[in-house]
Amino acid sequence: NLLEKFGFVSLTLESMTIAEQVSYMAAAKVVISPHGAGLTNLVFCSPGTKVIEIFSPKYVNSLYWRISNFCSLSHYYLVGDFLDKEHLGKYLWTPDIIVNLKQLLKIMELAKVI
Repeated sequence: NLLEKFGFVSLTLESMTIAEQVSYMAAAKVVISPHGAGLTNLVFCSPGTKVIEIFSPKYVNSLYWRISNFCSLSHYYLVGDFLDKEHLGKYLWTPDIIVNLKQLLKIMELAKVI
């Protein structure tokens, strides 16, 4: 996986206690995540933490950008593409998305993550 090559660790916050979530987010220097409720935990990040949020191409919401601004985080974003355009559901933000790895690398370079 591309991110593991740069030392990133994949976490599933919903499987953790609240104390564990707070601890991981407070220690994170970089958070790369698809848009979703788990990003509410950005409030526990230290100022200067870099955030790269990945959106569905049909649903971009500025909520976590606003949290990042309030908490003095550096927020970047990437809009993915649909994995399967033929079977879009009622809720356009739920389908799987494709992440263009070249674009992700460019954003990581822009954010001085790599």
